[in-house]
Amino acid sequence: MNADPARFSDTFQRLYGDPAVFASFSTFHPIRFDRVLPFQLEDRAIDDAWVLGAEVAHLAEPNDLTRQQVIEAYAKSGLLPEKEAADVMSVIDFFGPDFFELMGMIYANAGMFVCALRWYREFIQILEAHPPDAASGAESESVYPGIGYCLYSLGLFEEAIAWTKSCIGPLAMADVVCRNLIEYEAQSEGGAIKAMERAGPRVRYTVSAFDPAHASQIAPRLKTAMHAALPLVTFYMDWVGVDSPAPEIQPEGYPFRVERDSSDLPRHKMNLIFATCARADDLVARGFSVEAKRLLQEAALLEPGASCLQERLKSIA
Repeated sequence: MNADPARFSDTFQRLYGDPAVFASFSTFHPIRFDRVLPFQLEDRAIDDAWVLGAEVAHLAEPNDLTRQQVIEAYAKSGLLPEKEAADVMSVIDFFGPDFFELMGMIYANAGMFVCALRWYREFIQILEAHPPDAASGAESESVYPGIGYCLYSLGLFEEAIAWTKSCIGPLAMADVVCRNLIEYEAQSEGGAIKAMERAGPRVRYTVSAFDPAHASQIAPRLKTAMHAALPLVTFYMDWVGVDSPAPEIQPEGYPFRVERDSSDLPRHKMNLIFATCARADDLVARGFSVEAKRLLQEAALLEPGASCLQERLKSIA
């Protein structure tokens, strides 16, 4: 249901309406979330005594019993379909602090983005106080792009852009440098990058050329240059003929090029692209075209194939 701040219960206000909850969201990414509150009339929320009671109990004492009670309350209130609730209940003992992330995801899927951020924040606090080991870190860090998506969905485009840029850090631009190096060499061989696959610290590029055997001889030089930008990444290159069929972009996949990536970078890039487009539209409407163009150009460096960015840049020019 849509939020009506004037009618929220005291329990709801304490749990979701406390500005202090959003004042210190992340130590690693110190972006201010002051504008998340207060709730706006268009923000969705659920002020249900059973749901709130279960959440308060779990926040005070996280364990399998309180987790079970939260899921039961979500199912009864309609936040979570019965089938999905049953699936979660069957593995309830596998959860730990990441149950807070699940709570945030459930709210985000219901379009209740302020409530989602409240539980994402709880998980972030635990995650940053006790960093995961290398084996579990990638999975745990999936919460970060979820936060960017919530900020974008709330119309907080400036915060979404700042948060996402902080999360991406130098990785994205180093990735662009490597991609441009390969693209330059591929074009000199009459070809192009056809696909990219990433899994952990390993990246494989499929690159076309008129003479794949000859082109493959430049791979050692390319890898040396790319290691200068990303020293902890292992690169692989498959050279194929220019007539080789290009892999298809899969449904539900990255929409701008063939990119199979098990990391969270594609989600971060999508958040950044769409938040940038929305922010640029707002700036242009208010007469700040130069600032809008600068933002769009920055995002286009990250993803030059994004038509939504290029169309806006053309309209401004």
